Order: sequence, then C-alpha cells, then structure tokens
Amino acid sequence: MESAKLDIGSVIRTERKKLGISLDEAAQKTGVSKATLGQIERGESSPTLSTVWKISAGLRLPMATLLAQNLHADYRVVKLSEVTPMREPDSGIQVYNIFPFNPVTAFDYLYIILQPHHYYPSTGHPNAQEEYVVVTSGRLDMHIAGKVYPMEEGDSITFAGDEEHGYGNTGDEPVFFQTMMRY
Repeated sequence: MESAKLDIGSVIRTERKKLGISLDEAAQKTGVSKATLGQIERGESSPTLSTVWKISAGLRLPMATLLAQNLHADYRVVKLSEVTPMREPDSGIQVYNIFPFNPVTAFDYLYIILQPHHYYPSTGHPNAQEEYVVVTSGRLDMHIAGKVYPMEEGDSITFAGDEEHGYGNTGDEPVFFQTMMRY
C-alpha cells in the first residue's frame, strides 16, 4: 500500500466548517490557540497527541474522525495471492490477514481456508469485543462454548470475542470463510 502523510489539518478544517464555527470559536472551545489551529489546518505544523485530544474533546468529534484518513492514493486492490498466509503444520488451516489491526478502525479482517476433515481450536481473544464469521463457500461447524453451530455458504454468526471457540470441517471439500474481530 502506498504511504501517505497523515493530514489531520485538512480533516480538522473540514470538520470545523461542517460545524459552522470560525477559528476563533474553535480556539475557545478547544483551548488551542487560533494561531496553532491555523498552522495545523494549513499543514505548517503537526499537532501533538495531546493537542489532537483537546481538539477532539472541544469540537466533540471522535478521535477516530480526526485520525481517519481516506486518501485516494491509498486505494489499492489487495490480491489474495499477494498476502502470505499464516499456517501451522498439520493444522489444515490457512489464515490470510487481509486488513490487519488498525487502532483507528479497531478491527482485524481475516480470510480463512480450512481443509477437509480438520478442526482448529481457538482460544478466546481477551482483547476482542466480538468476532463475526461469514461462510463464503463450503460447510463450517462453529464450536462455541461447548455447542456446535453448523453453517453453510452465506451463513453468519457473531459471538463474544473472549469466548472459547473452534472451526471444524467434517466435509470432503475445503471451507472458505471470513472472520472479523472488533476490539
């Protein structure tokens, strides 16, 4: 993925204008001087994390809004063939980390292939709020807290991220599924 500079200033300017407030008003609400806000908005200086927190709190904007960048230069198709899967010997599972954890979005997105006649146990993830699973192709047996939930193509399930679980494939074909963990 192309590297792009984090442009918080333009995000702050856009959000401030959406709120319909001047630099003077923003300075009063945030406790950050008008001169500093102007420099940040023009890209002449980079704010410290504490300054971003002040702006976020003062303008009542989520921190993620100020840090999220949706720059056109970053758009790129991720080819599955370009992602190196994580594998464990004899486990029958391949895990592709398509969208690695990002503290702004707070989720992981994995594409998983489980070979026929394999079961893969997974401990709960203590830092995950929820896990979402969607079967793309094949038949998956989701084992969650001692119960088995049979799933077929297009089926989905969500459960607490810290719950003990496992993925099973009792069929003769690989199962393809996706999982997203929200932190």
